[in-house]
Amino acid sequence: MKFSVQQYLFLLLQGLHQANSHYGFPYTVVNGVVSKRWEYIRATTSFAPNYDYSGPQSMCGFNATTPLFPVKTVQVAAGSTIGFAASYMADNRLEEQDFSDFDPAFKMYHDGPATAYLSKAPGELNDYKGDGEWFKIAVVPASDGLHWDYRSDIKMNIMNFTIPAATPPGKYLFRAEHLNVVNGATYKATEMFINCAHIEVTGSGAGTPGPVTHFPGAFNAKDSGIWLPNGLAKPTQPMDELKNWQGAGPKVWKG
Repeated sequence: MKFSVQQYLFLLLQGLHQANSHYGFPYTVVNGVVSKRWEYIRATTSFAPNYDYSGPQSMCGFNATTPLFPVKTVQVAAGSTIGFAASYMADNRLEEQDFSDFDPAFKMYHDGPATAYLSKAPGELNDYKGDGEWFKIAVVPASDGLHWDYRSDIKMNIMNFTIPAATPPGKYLFRAEHLNVVNGATYKATEMFINCAHIEVTGSGAGTPGPVTHFPGAFNAKDSGIWLPNGLAKPTQPMDELKNWQGAGPKVWKG
């Protein structure tokens, strides 16, 4: 089949649009310092949204059960904040060991809530498959019950989460998740974007995190934190369901 120049350009632009239509979080922000790309984050092979909420990709993203190449570990003090900075994946494939700088001009353009989980590694993080216990440490809902706190109209590019002060010291896999609630009334329409960082929590925390869960299996498509049949992406008036959103899976451990 032959294509005209106009048809070829149209197909090319379509491909570029699909490749750039989503994003992930390949950078960490600790003490105001933005990392290099994939420096402390497990690389994923795609930034496309995940719809398999109970499958292996729901843990750290596509093909990130183990690191695709060695990942460094960043130290974060218990009680402090770690950020996950957003970026696009230009060609929708693994940018292997691409340590480029963060582009502050890039903004998150999906509206939705966020969650954060921790899982303590039994040994080195590069060897850890995330098959241990996970506990939830933070949620970011719609504080006013009307607008998600992370949304496109305020041009944000970093999700921030606070590690509970009582978190025991050690090496952890840190899971950051952002959901795009396309239409809460549509089953399996919510888009899930996930990345995991390698962190070492420091301090003297002596808490007992819980309740715990496992990935995959922490939740499924019918959980109210994912499927919001009574709450649309952009409600016309404040809704308690959005204001009090806690996500799927276990309750938040605050230490």
